[in-house]
Amino acid sequence: MLLHISGQTIDPQTLLSPRRTLISIGRQSADAYNVITIDDASVDLFQCQLKLSTDGWLLQNGQWRTECPKGILSRLQHACSMCMGRCVNSRPANPTYSWRMPATPTLLNGQPLPAEGALLNDGDIILCGNINIHVAESA
Repeated sequence: MLLHISGQTIDPQTLLSPRRTLISIGRQSADAYNVITIDDASVDLFQCQLKLSTDGWLLQNGQWRTECPKGILSRLQHACSMCMGRCVNSRPANPTYSWRMPATPTLLNGQPLPAEGALLNDGDIILCGNINIHVAESA
């Protein structure tokens, strides 16, 4: 599967690693790290995420994020360990996670996503704020 965003083509499969199992999509900002960034004010910091399942790519509205202030900047979306024991989280080794919803919902083909998310198909259009992301089969 390929994503076409504002003249860019991205293969989300290449962004996965043993420690990165979710692909976060959100506004480009110094306040939160997203794997795929969109430089547009209409896109939320925590717009949506992709997860590879046995059935294909699952798109979900919002993102799982740690409550740790430094973890929010973590490229791996888990405890970042960059605080070296000085973390303000009460349990830095075992941080609390929460589901962060975007201010404007992510739409798939013009419809809001169900709570459990939706599998992506060739030809789907994801709307993040005012930005369309076109889904295409891999070459």
